[in-house]
Amino acid sequence: MQILYREYDKTDTTPITYLMSELGYSVNEEELKFNIQEIQNMGGTVFVAESNGRVLGCICTLIDARLAEGVYGELVSLIVAEKFRGTGVGKGLVEVGEQWIGKRATRIRVRANEIRSDTHAFYKYLGYRESKTQKIFIKNVYLPS
Repeated sequence: MQILYREYDKTDTTPITYLMSELGYSVNEEELKFNIQEIQNMGGTVFVAESNGRVLGCICTLIDARLAEGVYGELVSLIVAEKFRGTGVGKGLVEVGEQWIGKRATRIRVRANEIRSDTHAFYKYLGYRESKTQKIFIKNVYLPS
């Protein structure tokens, strides 16, 4: 199977929306397009893996800076179609993301939901080490109109 790794274009919205639903994320195409545009506006990008015109997976790359930790690249939203997991598609997407980040930062961070033990093993296999466990808190903020 020949796989092409490339940057996202708008024709990828529908298949990425479907991929996200495979992992239990409920996002519609308009929300996804908006989110990707915001990622790009903040200097990040999305890559896809494609074979014979079919999107098999995607990954998002970001640059983040923190007061204590400094600058990190982040790999987020790695998704591979269930049928193609274990075929090297995910590893290829991570490598493309690492190359992109390597031109912008010297360290890469990955966050994985605690329930995704297969994902934890995958990243450890690729040489990532577990750093810490956190809880995430979210609060909606509404700006006055």
